[in-house]
Amino acid sequence: MKADERLKLILVSGGVLFCLFYFFVHLPLQERCRENEAQALQLREEYIAVQNFQNAHLNLTEYQTELAQRLERADKALPVHLNQGEFLGRLQADALGTGLQLEEALPRERQALEEQCVALPVQLKVAGDYFQLLDFLQRLRGEERFYQLRQMRVHAQGDSGKLEAEMLLVMFAEDM
Repeated sequence: MKADERLKLILVSGGVLFCLFYFFVHLPLQERCRENEAQALQLREEYIAVQNFQNAHLNLTEYQTELAQRLERADKALPVHLNQGEFLGRLQADALGTGLQLEEALPRERQALEEQCVALPVQLKVAGDYFQLLDFLQRLRGEERFYQLRQMRVHAQGDSGKLEAEMLLVMFAEDM
């Protein structure tokens, strides 16, 4: 064998070995490296989530106290029973406290919304001036109990600056 042929044979066998190494060793290692990086990123995200949770709840007794307060607020917002008399009494007190006249409060028929939730629409009619109405709406907004203001119509009563507002409030409960 001549030197040129030997050199060609060495170059061809080197090229073949390089291709075999590239396809059977390098590419699988690169793929495994990408998989490991993705797994490491996922583990880092989980670690950060756990750290954030621990930082937010360093003291278990404080966390339990906060949780109890939130549950208490939720129970007030969505009580077990409708207690419509109590709710209507608070509406009347809010209206009187703002100077509005509560002319009408008509509960409509209860509606079952979900398995364990009922709604009671209440048609309200109040009369007073603009600022009294705004104050009343602000007081309604501050109520602990969850309700929806679904409709509201405001009519001016002549040139006196008095307004008459009709609204449909819907209160909710877990009444079964």
